[in-house]
Amino acid sequence: MPSKFKIKVARIEAAAGSRTVCITFQIERGAVHFQVPIRLSISDYDDTEMVRAARSTLHRAFVELAAQSQDWKLSAKDMQQLSSMSLRPNARKSERTGTDGARPRAPTSPGKSAKYRRQAP
Repeated sequence: MPSKFKIKVARIEAAAGSRTVCITFQIERGAVHFQVPIRLSISDYDDTEMVRAARSTLHRAFVELAAQSQDWKLSAKDMQQLSSMSLRPNARKSERTGTDGARPRAPTSPGKSAKYRRQAP
């Protein structure tokens, strides 16, 4: 089972003279990181309830997104079938060895070895 998403309030912003507040949520799980801004009218909610209202709005957005993308869902069998149809020549090899078959590249860090340093003209 995949790990749970970590969802936290990244920032709360209200522009001077604006009647809206923007509450931005940071969402993370493994290599997946993204932010979702939620804009609310200042006059609709008390300052102490603004984050609760934004969380509810975020939840509704993801419920709607899940419903909209329901037809995209594939079964485990469908996923396996798609995987076995891959036309990439090194796909199976890279899964077994953890490599992509590419040749090693020369180092590019500032601490290059003498072999790779450019000589002055």
